[in-house]
Amino acid sequence: MGGSRFEVAGASGRPLEILLVEDNPGDVRLVAEALRQARLLTHLRVADSGDSALAQLRGAGASQRPLPDLILLDLNLPGLSGHELLHTLKSDPRLVRIPVVVLTGSDADEDIRRAYDAHANCYVRKPVEFDQLLNVLQTVGNFWLSVVSLPEGVSTGRMDTPSLLLVEDNPGDARMVREMLGESIAEDLRIDVVTRLREAIDAVREHRYTAILLDPGLPDSQGLETVAALHRVAPLTPLVVLSGHGDEEIALRAIQLGAQDYVIKGELQSAALLRTLRYAIERKLVQERLDYLASHDGVTGLPNRQVFLANLSQVVSGCQRTGGDAAVVSIGLSGIGLVNQIHGHEIGDQVVAAAVLRIREALPEGVLLACTGSAEYSTILTDRGAIMDTPRIAEDLLVRIRTPCQVADQKFYLAANVGMSMYSIDADEAAPLLKCAETALYQAKNTSPGTFQFYSAQMNATARRRLMLERDLRHALERDEFELHYQPVVDAASQALVGAEALLRWRHPERGLLAPDQFLDVAEQSGLIVPIGAWAMATACRVVAYWNSLVAQPLRISVNVSAHQLGGEELIGVIDRALSENRLSPSALMVELTENIMHSEASRHLLLALRERGISVALDDFGIGFSSLAYLRRFPVDVLKIDRSFMTHVPADKRDAAIVRAIVVMARTLGLLVIAEGVETEAQRDFLREENCDQMQGYLLARPMDAAAFATRLVTADDAGRTAGMR
Repeated sequence: MGGSRFEVAGASGRPLEILLVEDNPGDVRLVAEALRQARLLTHLRVADSGDSALAQLRGAGASQRPLPDLILLDLNLPGLSGHELLHTLKSDPRLVRIPVVVLTGSDADEDIRRAYDAHANCYVRKPVEFDQLLNVLQTVGNFWLSVVSLPEGVSTGRMDTPSLLLVEDNPGDARMVREMLGESIAEDLRIDVVTRLREAIDAVREHRYTAILLDPGLPDSQGLETVAALHRVAPLTPLVVLSGHGDEEIALRAIQLGAQDYVIKGELQSAALLRTLRYAIERKLVQERLDYLASHDGVTGLPNRQVFLANLSQVVSGCQRTGGDAAVVSIGLSGIGLVNQIHGHEIGDQVVAAAVLRIREALPEGVLLACTGSAEYSTILTDRGAIMDTPRIAEDLLVRIRTPCQVADQKFYLAANVGMSMYSIDADEAAPLLKCAETALYQAKNTSPGTFQFYSAQMNATARRRLMLERDLRHALERDEFELHYQPVVDAASQALVGAEALLRWRHPERGLLAPDQFLDVAEQSGLIVPIGAWAMATACRVVAYWNSLVAQPLRISVNVSAHQLGGEELIGVIDRALSENRLSPSALMVELTENIMHSEASRHLLLALRERGISVALDDFGIGFSSLAYLRRFPVDVLKIDRSFMTHVPADKRDAAIVRAIVVMARTLGLLVIAEGVETEAQRDFLREENCDQMQGYLLARPMDAAAFATRLVTADDAGRTAGMR
C-alpha cells in the first residue's frame, strides 16, 4: 500500500528519532538540552529550513536513515514555510502518519487554524522560559512517544495484506468506494464486499480486517443497531459509517456506539475517504494503547493491580462454588531505588525486567503474574500441589533474586521478600486476600531482607516445619538416614512365608524414626522421591537376594512406586540395575502402585515393560478409588491388594465382608492374585481362608522389622517349615 497508510510501528527499545525543523540555533540548543533533561532516549536530527527537512525525509530509507518517529516543526522558516512543509507531509503517503507537533513562537489564530486544517497533531506556542520548554517536551514525549507508539507485544493493526471490509448493499456505491480507494492505494489492498449484516458478522469472525466501512441501512438490519451489532462482534476493528443521511444527531450517536467516524456519501471524495480511514485506524490504535496503559505496568508490561484483582475475584468465586483452594503470593523487590539513583531509570527498568523474568521462572507454568505496587508483584496459585509447595516456591524466588543479574556489562544485586495468604484461612474475598499477602510481605521486610512470611501465624509455623523437613530430607540420603523395614506376607492357606513388603522409614537425627506419612508428601512435592525411590529399590533387591541365598524356597519382595517415579523411563533403568547388580530374578520383585497414578498411556506402556521382564505389578489399596474396574481392564495388573480399611470390621460388618468376598471372587475370575492387608485378628484370618484369599499380611502375622531381624526369623521359620515362626 505504498508503504504505510494502514500501518503503525511499535516501539522497539531503540532511541526515538526526532526531526527538529528550526532555523534558530539558540532554539535548537534549547530543545536539545530540554530533551536531555527530560530523560527521553532520543536521536535528534536538525533541519534549518523546510527544504532541508523535506530532502532529509525523502532521502530516508535510500540512505538507510530511518524516518523520524516525531517531527517538531517551527512555522517561520526560510524558503519552504512550515505551513507548506506540513501540507506536503500530510499529502505524502510515505510520510503522512509521522506525528507533527508545531512548536512555534506564533500564537496567531490564523496560524493555529491553518496548522490544524493541515492535520498537525499538536500546536504548542514556543515557551520563552527553559522550565516551560522542558515541561512541554516531557508532555510531548509522554504522549506521542508512549501513547501513539505501541509497545512490543501489543497489537499494532499491521497486517501482511491490509484489508478492508465494505458492508454495502448498493452495487453502485460499492463500486464508487472501490474506485475512490483505487485512485490512491496500490493493488495490495484487499477489499471484501458483503451486502448483509449477517454476512459482515461472519466475515469479521473469520478474518481480522484493518478497517470496516459500513452502510447502516441493510436488508437485514437498519439504522444504529447495525453499528452496535457489528461493533460488538469486532470491537477492536476501526469502523467508519458510510451513510446517505447527514443528520448530526445520528452521527454523534454512531460515534457513541463505537464508530470512529461518520461520512456522508454525497460529500465523499477519494482523498477525504482515504484520510478518514487512516485517521480512524490511528484513533483506534491510540485508544487500544490507552486501554493497554490503563491495565498494564509501563515498565514490565505485566497486568496491573486492577486486572489482578479482577482475576483473583474470579478465582475466589470458583473456590466458593467448588470448595477449591487458592493462595496469593506477593513479591517485593529491594534495591531498585538505588539502581535508579546511581544509573538512571533506563538501566533501572532493565534490571526490573530481568528480575521479573526470574520471578516467572520460579512460578508454575501458566499462572498470572501482575504488578500490584511499586516494585511489587503478585501471583495466584490454585493447584493444590503448588499451594502446598508455597514455602519451596518462596525460597526459590528469594534465591533467584539474590543471584546478581548483568545489565549493560555491569552486575546488579537485588533482594526480595515474599508474603503469602491463603483463601478461606486468611480471607474469603479478593481484595482482603491480596491485602493479607501484602501485609505478610511488609512483615517479612521488617523482619529481614530475603525472607518470606505467611499472613497466618499458624501457616508460618507449618511452613517453617515443612521447609526444615525438606532441608533435612535433602541430606538424609547422603547421611544414610533411610531404612527399609519389611512386613512378612504369608500364604493364607498354609501360613507359609512367601515374601515381604518393603516399607520406608527415616531415622531422623532429632525426631527419631519417622513413618512415611510424616515425610513422603514433602519428598514427592520436592522431587526428592525419585532418588529416595531408587535407593529403596536397590536396597530391597539387595536384601531379598541375600535372604534367598539363605533359604531353599525364594521369597518375593514388593516395593512401592510413586507417581513421580512412574512418570519417566528412568524407573526401568533403576529396576534393571537393581536386578542385575544383585543377580536377582525378575520374578522375585513386585512393584506396588495405587490406582490414582494409573492415568496415562505412558504409565500403561511402562507397566507393560515391567511385565515383559517378568516383574509382577500389584494394585495397592484396591477398592477405595472410583475407577478400579476400568484400570483392571486397561492396565497390566497381576495382583490386587485389598485395602486395610475394608478389613477393619470384617467379619462382623456384613457390608465390608461382602465387599471383600466380591473382590476375591472377581480376582479369581480374572486370574489375579489377591493379598489382604491389615489382618490383625484371628477372626479376620479365618474369614480370608474361608473365602480362598491367596495371601495376607498384618500385625497378627508379624509387624514390620528391619532386615537383620527379618533374616534371623527367616532362618528360624525356614527350619520350622516357614509357618508361624515369623511372629
